Amino acid sequence: MNIIYEPKGRAAEYSLLAANIYTGCQHGCTYCWAPGVLRMDRAEFGGNVATRKDLLKLIEKDTANIACTAKRVLLCFTCDPYQPIDEDLKLTRVVIRILRSHYIPFQVLTKGGMRAARDFDLYSKYDAFATTMTFLNPSDSAEWEPNAATPADRIEAIKEAKEKGIQTWVSLEPVIDPAQSMEIIIRTHEFVDHYKIGKWNYDERAKEIYWRDFGQRAIELCEKYGKSYYIKNDLARYLNGVKFTNTDTRIVK
Repeated sequence: MNIIYEPKGRAAEYSLLAANIYTGCQHGCTYCWAPGVLRMDRAEFGGNVATRKDLLKLIEKDTANIACTAKRVLLCFTCDPYQPIDEDLKLTRVVIRILRSHYIPFQVLTKGGMRAARDFDLYSKYDAFATTMTFLNPSDSAEWEPNAATPADRIEAIKEAKEKGIQTWVSLEPVIDPAQSMEIIIRTHEFVDHYKIGKWNYDERAKEIYWRDFGQRAIELCEKYGKSYYIKNDLARYLNGVKFTNTDTRIVK
């Protein structure tokens, strides 16, 4: 395939299929792993965002080859489908329409907040809307992810998605401040169906966090509120002896 691909490693825990609509991302998250993986300078990655070459032509070809799959296609891993450039181009909406035309379920993962709400009319019962939540404190968010939507705006988007009957999930990764990550579960559980919980990678400061304690407490919160969850492998290796039940949402039933 060309645009749609099978993620590997950590990414495969989130989705079995994915597509990246843009090259680069304007959100400027200081913890982003994508520039390193793509071997791009951070300034270039955030400052020269462009549309994938022949995007629509190639994704039409890809979707024809996997029509009616039960595997959800994730939008997106190495960019954000609702970064500012999409306000003008609206390519994410076009891509979603193409997926729907071939009966392919999708899941959106974004820090774009309410920018994503304009496309909620395209979701079916097999699709899902998700947002990455790192902080509740807007000052922390502004420091670490300066051009992404505020935490309040992301919460508003996922709440609206739930009100429209769309399946919702939250990615708690990276976990930079464990206390805020657990508070996110407390404040959002009424309108979030599922949590994908990881840790903080690619940073030496992550070694200062007691991951076993965080993982155990996050599991307890999810089970207290009756929420399904998935503990990523990087965090699970700290949880020997802790009982938990992962729920895989990558394939629709």
